[in-house]
Amino acid sequence: MFAGYFGNALVIWATFHNRKLQGSCNCFMAFGCFADIIHMSAHWVYVYTTVVTGENFIPYDQCLFYQAIPFIFVTVSIIMTLFVGIDRLVSVTFPLTYGKTNKNLIVIGGIVISILCALYFVVVSVIYSHTAAGKNPVLCAVVNAAGGRAFFDWFYFCVLVNLIDLIIYTTVWVILLLKSGISEESKKVFRSLFVVMLTVAFGWLANAFVHVVIIPAFVSVEYQYEVTFLFGIPVNLASSGTFVTLYIFSQEYRQTFRKLLGFNLPESRSSSMIFTQRSKTDVPIKVATVSKRRIGDSHR
Repeated sequence: MFAGYFGNALVIWATFHNRKLQGSCNCFMAFGCFADIIHMSAHWVYVYTTVVTGENFIPYDQCLFYQAIPFIFVTVSIIMTLFVGIDRLVSVTFPLTYGKTNKNLIVIGGIVISILCALYFVVVSVIYSHTAAGKNPVLCAVVNAAGGRAFFDWFYFCVLVNLIDLIIYTTVWVILLLKSGISEESKKVFRSLFVVMLTVAFGWLANAFVHVVIIPAFVSVEYQYEVTFLFGIPVNLASSGTFVTLYIFSQEYRQTFRKLLGFNLPESRSSSMIFTQRSKTDVPIKVATVSKRRIGDSHR
């Protein structure tokens, strides 16, 4: 969990620090990392109610009170992955139109939409918590904050979003393979986004299947803690792994991470995935970074 805090915070820091990483796609990823930090904080409640107190189960309305905010940001994080894919699909399909769009408006709109979607599930859960069922004992994992109709609606929503992710990201990857003029570095950068999406999709699809199908039908109450814990691991790996994936596949992120961590980086000639601010477009382009010495020589 602490590794997840560190990695996600570093992605956010890199986004603020490097202007080349401030396109709408990067901002969606950064906000998704922020959402994952809040999501992971829900585990403190889970640990307290299971390990510290040893009670394991608490009343549903009490669980919702503890987990409502983390649950909102779990939903936001899932939607951010979708918006990253939509952003990339539009950028490679309609680059000229995409270049004329207001990126700040896109980012703000995406964040507002994701929060409103998350609030729907919370509102339905709050209404459910005020019924007699609000006193039913639950294992207070973050996903169990969704109650009644919201529980099944949320998992169906989760499955739908992740299936759409698979379709959109695969479409973008095919376009990048077939489209001429796309640099290998740009393809490698999108590969990092594709890997992030796959880990998120696999984690949540498996988690949804277990909570909606396996646990209600086959798992007795005394074993729900172990099953919930085991199938929560892929989700938490996905929530913590964005930093590692970007470090491996993206040269621009890797260089920024190393700089922020205080590692010395020699100036070298390299190609980078950048998001140009002058043209206000996120279309990947290949640029050459020259050493400071050569720049100085050109002015003599």
